[in-house]
Amino acid sequence: MFLIRFIFYFTLSFAILCIPVGNGRHLFDKLYAIITPYADKAVLTTKQKFTTTKRYSKKLYSNSEPFEKDEIKTKLSGLQKKTIESKRQTKPDDYYTDEERERLRKVLSND
Repeated sequence: MFLIRFIFYFTLSFAILCIPVGNGRHLFDKLYAIITPYADKAVLTTKQKFTTTKRYSKKLYSNSEPFEKDEIKTKLSGLQKKTIESKRQTKPDDYYTDEERERLRKVLSND
């Protein structure tokens, strides 16, 4: 069914485009002369966009690779784990006094 429909529409469009318009020119030639400048501009713009996209993607990819390879030398790698200081002299940032906690509870319970 698809093939029959395709052949029908192809033949119909071919017949329409072959209609003589004047001076030995056909409808296709007339449409081609009108559309060619716009098609050329569209092709040129598309080529420029592809070129700039290609250039930017190469630049982006080349910036993502490190200049030097990152290697670990076994003689210099740490085999012993450092101990973290467990004694803190200062209180942590999220430490609240009892009074501040009570105020926070009041504020949160009002909503």
